[in-house]
Amino acid sequence: MEEKLICIATAKSRMEAEQMTAFLKENDIYATVQLGIPELYTGDSVSGEKIMVSSQDKEKAQRLLQSFTPVETRASDPRKQTTKIQKAVNWILLGIIAAILIFAVIILL
Repeated sequence: MEEKLICIATAKSRMEAEQMTAFLKENDIYATVQLGIPELYTGDSVSGEKIMVSSQDKEKAQRLLQSFTPVETRASDPRKQTTKIQKAVNWILLGIIAAILIFAVIILL
C-alpha cells in the first residue's frame, strides 16, 4: 500500500526547503519537496516550497521543525534585490511580450 504524503510546512525558498528536508531526514523522517511545473523552470515557487512527509510522521516532523531555524540566504529574502540592469531588462521583456500579444490580437481580428 502506498504511503500518503502530506504538507507540514512551507519554506520561503528551494534552499530553505532543502535544509528542512535534510534536517528531517537526519532525524529518521522521510521528507521531500513537492514540485510543480513552475519550479521545474524557475527553481523557486512564488508561493513557497511545500515540505511533504508521511502522514504517520506528521506530529514528530512538526515538533522537530518548531526548533529548526534554516540558514537565511538571498533566495529566502521575499524582497529579492534586483539591480537596475535587471529591472530594465525585465521591463524590456514585458514590453516585447505586450507587443506580441497586441500584434496577435490585431491579426486575429
